[in-house]
Amino acid sequence: MTKMKKGFIPSNKGMVLIASVVFLGLIVWGCLLYNDITNINTKNPPTGMKSNTKSVTSLTTPDSKRNTKTFDIQAQVENISLGNGKKLEAWTFGGTSPGTEIRVKQGDSVVVHLKNELPVALTIHWHGLDVPAAVDGVAGITQDAIKPGETYTYTFNADQVGTYWYHSHQMSAEQTERGLFGAIVIEPNTPMVQYEQDYTIAIHEWKTGVEKSFDDADNHNDQKNDNNDEQDVDWSSPKDKTFGGALMTPTKDQLEELSDGEDYDVFTLNNTSEGLHLDAKPGETVRLRLINTSNNTHVMTLIGAPFQIIGLDGRDIKGGSQLDQAILPIGAAQRYDLVFEMPNVGSVKLVNVNPSKRMNNMLNATIGEGISPKIPVNLKSYPWFDFTKYGHKEVGKFTIDSKFTQSLDMVLAEGSYGEKRWVYTINGKSGSDIPPIKVKIGDTVKIRFRNKGVEIHPMHVHGHTFQVISKNGKAMEGSPIYTDTVNIFPGEEYEIALEANNSGLWMVHCHDLVHAEMGMHTMMNYEGVTTPFSTGEHSGNHPE
Repeated sequence: MTKMKKGFIPSNKGMVLIASVVFLGLIVWGCLLYNDITNINTKNPPTGMKSNTKSVTSLTTPDSKRNTKTFDIQAQVENISLGNGKKLEAWTFGGTSPGTEIRVKQGDSVVVHLKNELPVALTIHWHGLDVPAAVDGVAGITQDAIKPGETYTYTFNADQVGTYWYHSHQMSAEQTERGLFGAIVIEPNTPMVQYEQDYTIAIHEWKTGVEKSFDDADNHNDQKNDNNDEQDVDWSSPKDKTFGGALMTPTKDQLEELSDGEDYDVFTLNNTSEGLHLDAKPGETVRLRLINTSNNTHVMTLIGAPFQIIGLDGRDIKGGSQLDQAILPIGAAQRYDLVFEMPNVGSVKLVNVNPSKRMNNMLNATIGEGISPKIPVNLKSYPWFDFTKYGHKEVGKFTIDSKFTQSLDMVLAEGSYGEKRWVYTINGKSGSDIPPIKVKIGDTVKIRFRNKGVEIHPMHVHGHTFQVISKNGKAMEGSPIYTDTVNIFPGEEYEIALEANNSGLWMVHCHDLVHAEMGMHTMMNYEGVTTPFSTGEHSGNHPE
């Protein structure tokens, strides 16, 4: 007979006691997992005790007497045609993708009633707008995802002039890709630039699940869009040139990391892959608001007229010169605002210049009537736009020599992590293992993003406008650049600066939403702010 060790309780009571302890331990462990999965504060003070904490749900838009613009939007399944014979059962805001455009005037109060008629839960996040935290639209952090059949109301003030966009932040990688996105335009009360035509263009990528021959679509679009003069160029061997002004030669790494389009089979400007057409008369000034709603960087340019960049990510750029034969690298979630004058004869073309001929054939727009300009044979050797040198040079809120309350490094990479073979990391950690940034009102924060990986990482900060103060260790040389997303190629380093002036719990993540889903996300948490919400299977909230 085996002797029991001293202290062991060989009774039914003992077994019950052990089971109870184990059960209690599992509950405690589950609570820790429940609260810490997104590195946010969910603890509340004991009843009866005073606390300086406040719930994120209390951080709302103050009541004020403003002109109110109300939008009733229904999220619904819709069969949409993308052109080239491709159709898709899309998830939409308002039955179209892009969804209902929210266009308002500076100072308006915006009220959006969202009714969910989809078979899945969703939210709306207002990308680039420094809205109050309670309406940031991030499932599990600022709200519960809106379940099928439910209605939810968002209210915020339209104080930021410019071009923005909205998308779901519940399972955002899947839901945005499937069509849940739309444009936001906030027009100034006193325009700085006058124009006769104003167009918003969303760049998107789709997986239709149809393996129809890509060659058929290529040949169709070659004829339709008159791209026969385009020649293939060896992108891995850029010419060694030095350009003046706000132009640069792309590096070998930059060229190699441009998308070849193999992950998607349809590419659209707004709702078509067959070439968008926009009306404009000779001599008119046209404004194009380009919004990259996809995960990949798209390089685009205008053929047939010189153009000026007047806005980046919704914020004005001052004193920019006209550009000609210059390519714009538009990162995921970024926006470029262009103005140009229509020629007296012929039309103007917006063209994509990625390595994929199939993608380029689908992503083009013709502005105006008449003869379309030919695509130059040397198009892909054009220099790239360099925003660090563009516009009238002046001192911004921060400089490279400013003193900061906090200075942080974020090394961006990808690879194996723990038992996972491929994830995306910040400082060697992934997902909920990445410690949050902790701030308090009034802090000034500098973040140095360093891309040590092999993929492009467009880094986005929720709820805050930040200033780019350096690239690769060099101070900015042009107009101060204020933005919400910075597109970081392999080997690049950017320093950004912001003031902690919008209390809440805010995501910081890569806006290649697949990268965010696979671990490249963290939080910027304000001192004393908590949330009653949580993420994970138990709650049904999945912000990535």
